[in-house]
Amino acid sequence: MTACTPRSSVLSLSRALVVAAVLVLAAAWLGYTVAHQRALDEMQTEGTAQIEYHTRELLNAVARFTNLPALLGAEASLVALLQSPDSPARLRAANHYLSFAQGRTGVSFAYLLDSQGLTRAASNWQRPDSFVGFNYAFRPYFQEAMAGKTGVFYAIGVTTGEPGAFIAAPIRSGNQVLGVVAVKIDLTAIEDSWVRSNTPLALADRFGVLFLSAQPLWRYRSLDTLSAVALAELQRTRQYGDIVQHPLRTPVGPMPGRQGQILLADRQEFLVQGRPIDSLGWQLLLFSDPRHAVSQGLLVAGMVGLMMALTLAGAALGWQFRRRRAERLAARHELAQVVAELEQRIATRTAELTAANDTAVQTGKLALLGQMAAGISHEISQPLAALRTLADNAGAFLNRDNPGAASSNLRLIGGLCDRMGSIVGELKAFARKEPARLQPVPLSGVISSALMLVEPHRHAAGARIHAPSTSLWVFGDSIRLEQVLLNLIRNGIDAMEDQALRQLDIQLSATAAEVTLSVRDHGPGLSPQVRAHLFEPFFTTKPSGKGLGLGLALSQTIVNEMGATLSACNAEPGARFDLTLRRAPEHE
Repeated sequence: MTACTPRSSVLSLSRALVVAAVLVLAAAWLGYTVAHQRALDEMQTEGTAQIEYHTRELLNAVARFTNLPALLGAEASLVALLQSPDSPARLRAANHYLSFAQGRTGVSFAYLLDSQGLTRAASNWQRPDSFVGFNYAFRPYFQEAMAGKTGVFYAIGVTTGEPGAFIAAPIRSGNQVLGVVAVKIDLTAIEDSWVRSNTPLALADRFGVLFLSAQPLWRYRSLDTLSAVALAELQRTRQYGDIVQHPLRTPVGPMPGRQGQILLADRQEFLVQGRPIDSLGWQLLLFSDPRHAVSQGLLVAGMVGLMMALTLAGAALGWQFRRRRAERLAARHELAQVVAELEQRIATRTAELTAANDTAVQTGKLALLGQMAAGISHEISQPLAALRTLADNAGAFLNRDNPGAASSNLRLIGGLCDRMGSIVGELKAFARKEPARLQPVPLSGVISSALMLVEPHRHAAGARIHAPSTSLWVFGDSIRLEQVLLNLIRNGIDAMEDQALRQLDIQLSATAAEVTLSVRDHGPGLSPQVRAHLFEPFFTTKPSGKGLGLGLALSQTIVNEMGATLSACNAEPGARFDLTLRRAPEHE
């Protein structure tokens, strides 16, 4: 007879193998699902940090120039040309000013359009591709500026064929918009930085058209099929030239939110995260390769399946169980260590980005608080000491049955309390941003407040300030007058940085109609070249990092709003700035 294996044993072994296979596959699938989702979550967390960082970089790059058109629009030569467009002299002055502004600010172009959209002057007026004579009324940035807003619009230049961001602001004369000042800035450096850092980013407009991309082949392609309205609008504004339907995504779906996987027309799959930039009407997109998460899931699935198989085999083979168990624990520990290290790197990177942003904000706050605190501490410490002495004396007088003297001391205490209240009120008023209010203002209060605020800077520079006492009153806004005087005093102290004698004089002269406040330093004086450009925006004689060249330009604007004048001359030695204001009747 031939020995044979019982049929029931064969069936039991087959069932056990089937159950073991099912358990291994279930464990592998569970491991894959968990690991894949965890890898996707980690990609999303890291991607969110990347998007926030690059969003701040983009906003900073644009914000540097957002207010530039409005500042350029304050130039008298541009207003004069719009009022007399056929004047060759005014045309020449406007062209030279725009060319100078373009060179100083680093924008690609600066140009002036009249109310019909016709370019009247431009920084490239001498070049063959000059904007002069072209009409850009069809561009949205011109239409927004004519409506009184600041227009921002990214497009390919219809004249130069070069892409860039256009920023425009209105030029007003009273309530009438005479025309528009526009600048064009180049954002390709941002795109180049994405390529160098191998960061798969893209910037899309409100229609979903990618106009900046780390993938050059994606540029000027829409994420989804454009609607007929969107396509007509793009063709009307000539934003990207002759754009055609060439969507990236298939099938058609909505724009991504925080996370979503899409399949492109070339069969590439991406994990897409989006960050709307509402102030510009754009959206920053990050395209991540989900194959990394798939690989992580497969790796973990293989390990989990292997561990399950080893566990089942160990139930039958005891001697092999301990060895397989040690391998399984080691694999788990290594996986946990890898995951922990990855989470720590993400947390550290996020903390660094947050700390960098908080440090920049806190530094600005501490700089201002340090300047204010020294002056206020000096002003309040003396009234506090006097309050203590007067209170003690009032008590002594009451004990001596001398209410008249005690009442006098109490009135003095009330006056000191009013003084400290005015100091705090002055600080709060100086911090507020309000429109200019012309009213009678005592010059003594303006001078004393400015000296209080500049005291820490004066003390650090080792300078002396001679200021007169006065009972003169002028028409103006006290807070803005303090801002202008504070700027003139600080400039005077900075001008004497290399001088042995650091003395600054504040002088007053008056007629029946006007009062002139002069700030004179004992520095090297003003050269003819400096005097010619002194009040122009972005012109500065200070070293790099110590000034933007906007202080005197803004002071000139404030003074003009109050109907006053600000001028400069050499005083031998040093320089003198004269602020001439309308005189007001003296008040009690």
